[in-house]
Amino acid sequence: MKELSRIYSRNLFFSACVFIMGLIIPYSRGNSVAMLLLFFLGIVLYGYVGKLLVDVIKRLSHKETSIKELKFLFLTLAVLCAGSYFFIGVIDVEQKMISGLREIKPDAKYVLFSFNGFFRYFQDLAFTYMNSLYYSIVVMATLGDSEIIVKGGFTRIIVAFEVSTAISLTIFKIGEYYSELSSAEAKETENRIVSEVQKINPSYIVDPDAGFLERTFMKLTIKFSRHRKSGD
Repeated sequence: MKELSRIYSRNLFFSACVFIMGLIIPYSRGNSVAMLLLFFLGIVLYGYVGKLLVDVIKRLSHKETSIKELKFLFLTLAVLCAGSYFFIGVIDVEQKMISGLREIKPDAKYVLFSFNGFFRYFQDLAFTYMNSLYYSIVVMATLGDSEIIVKGGFTRIIVAFEVSTAISLTIFKIGEYYSELSSAEAKETENRIVSEVQKINPSYIVDPDAGFLERTFMKLTIKFSRHRKSGD
């Protein structure tokens, strides 16, 4: 589907913006205007990807959507929560909310306005984002990681949201898929039975969409036809 296939580029755009914001944060400290702009930009970005997640969930609730489209849910959910873990890791210097995720050192350890300092910070920030994405994926898979420990209440809310959303929607979509598959097989079996009945008694035509009473009458007709043939 065209709408769902665009999700790849939208998630990539969100990830790039989140990483760039993380790159700007240490240069903005001490500048209240810059920090305020970053704050509002963060709200806009998370609102953007949050709406994207809602649109994916709505799309998956339609029966015509294939079970294969669950990959778009997993992708969007993983990227959204990874961005949340990433920002917490960047801001939480003392690792009070989540530990084992942050690869960034305190700002004083970098010479930020030199090429080497910028490159070292960029490298550590990239590792922090990869840790965030990795942790988001293992949380969604309900595996967890013993080296990354969630401590703060807000971070636990994010973890609970990610796990509950992934599990509940996966169960719903898989259940719907197998329910439709079972109904299709039952309908196919019923059509074969109707075909065999018409071979026994060609004058009897039954509607494939017949209800219970019609199918009951069909069975009685078969028995009567067989009894009449045996009497002859």
